[in-house]
Amino acid sequence: MPAAQRSGAWEPLKHRAFAILITANVASNIGTWIQNVGEKWQMAELTRSPLLISLIETGTTLPILFLALSAGALADIVDRRKLLLAAQTYMLLVAATLSALTFAHLITPTVLIAMSLLLGVGSALTQPAWQAIVPELLPREQIANGVALNSAGFNVSRAVGPAIGGFIVGIFGPAWAFALNAFSFLAVVGALWQWKRVVPTQDLPGERFMAAVKVGIRYVRHSRPLQVILWRAVAFVFFTGIIFSLLPSLAIHHLKDSSEGFGFLLGCIGAGAVTATTFLPRLRARMATNRLLLLFHGIAAAGIAALGFATKDWMAAIALFACGTSWLSVLSTVNTAIQLSVPSWVKARAFGCYTMAWGGSLAIGATFWGAVAMRFGIRGAFFASGAGLLLATLFVHRLKIEALDKEPDLSPHRAARHPDQGMDLEAGPILIQLEYRIPISKRDVFRAAMREVRRIRKRDGAIRWSLFEEPGSGTEGLVAFQESFVSATWGEHLRQHHRATVEDREVFAAAYQLDPEGRPRIRHMVAAWDEPEALLDRIWE
Repeated sequence: MPAAQRSGAWEPLKHRAFAILITANVASNIGTWIQNVGEKWQMAELTRSPLLISLIETGTTLPILFLALSAGALADIVDRRKLLLAAQTYMLLVAATLSALTFAHLITPTVLIAMSLLLGVGSALTQPAWQAIVPELLPREQIANGVALNSAGFNVSRAVGPAIGGFIVGIFGPAWAFALNAFSFLAVVGALWQWKRVVPTQDLPGERFMAAVKVGIRYVRHSRPLQVILWRAVAFVFFTGIIFSLLPSLAIHHLKDSSEGFGFLLGCIGAGAVTATTFLPRLRARMATNRLLLLFHGIAAAGIAALGFATKDWMAAIALFACGTSWLSVLSTVNTAIQLSVPSWVKARAFGCYTMAWGGSLAIGATFWGAVAMRFGIRGAFFASGAGLLLATLFVHRLKIEALDKEPDLSPHRAARHPDQGMDLEAGPILIQLEYRIPISKRDVFRAAMREVRRIRKRDGAIRWSLFEEPGSGTEGLVAFQESFVSATWGEHLRQHHRATVEDREVFAAAYQLDPEGRPRIRHMVAAWDEPEALLDRIWE
């Protein structure tokens, strides 16, 4: 059993910094859900269009689709604490502005959607950094339960916030809901201000922003475990996101609920999620990860389809409770899988891609399901979503998430410092050549081993990679191979050395040991002439 599953469910709260930050985040998220009720209730009063109402969800999540990867790159190259402080302060100001506009009776559907977009920008900047700080606050064996508690805190907010929001909107109106959300951001700002973060030290200067974004994209492109996790998240969120986009229409225009009733239904989702937190660690210890995901995909599909049949609040409440249980279980599992399968140097960028994946799925899904509801009705949209989730599950179930069942060793490989060759860190491109002599009998084994070497080189920053074989070199029983790859600069190449993990080095060793000398002969060459080719030359080639 992985160490992450042996740790007690509440152990992470013994770490003071984690406990303070998660408590402050709960308070802020309660404010966010209060605002969520206010926004959707106000939009439902302004229009009966399911599409316009669902666009509130699109506005909140669309910036995540476009900004999350950049936000992840920022969180990997700047102080995450300072980035979070700036983002939370920005969101406080936006929420306060929305409250002021509402008090002044200047709110229209366009203004409401625009303000939700601005808040979405702050959320996009916050989420990758927030997810990435969990390993800084907890030891490795407590990360899974720390992620579950972080998710539980979010869903406690989801259970409590809508109920409070429904009461505030019903008694005082949406403007006060927005004002309370602005005030709630102060909790996180204060907690972050008190947190004495230990900034990791490194020998090399920090990455530049655009280079960090490119490396993040390259990492995702060549990391099969992360790709599997992202596809699983997209398939789940696209279909289950219908709950957040169409529930206002269902509750207000079909079930004829008051603001308190709408808040109660939203709270049922959070109550289901909180309940899942109590049994999820034990369930993870007894079930393989992919069987667990299959179970909760099925529960979510049944719950969404049941919403299409709901004619009473109690029917919708049961269905939403089941959906909340599944939402927490699936996304907490996916989140933990990223924590355990991505090294620290690229963790925020990985979470940026993950946030972009589920945020984009929510944004696009909200618009899609709003359009489906306009054409086939609210209940038809819920039926279609439940059936679609079952169909999607059949396809993605073959993609196995393995990190929680067999944790890889992602600790940095403690290689000796690269010798100082007196080279400018910005010099480049750099050509690295590794020469191998492989017994003819092991030729095919070597070529197969180098496929995995290629994946790691490209994933960690190589911009080109090739393997060459010298014709007629097997006369002495040894075949000559040359591995060549290019790094953008000397500094970027040195960073690649620091990015290698213990597991990566085992892959390299398996290939190197096929050479009778046990390691290749290595040369580093800096570009003396590297004039970019004209576009026509590249097309001709």
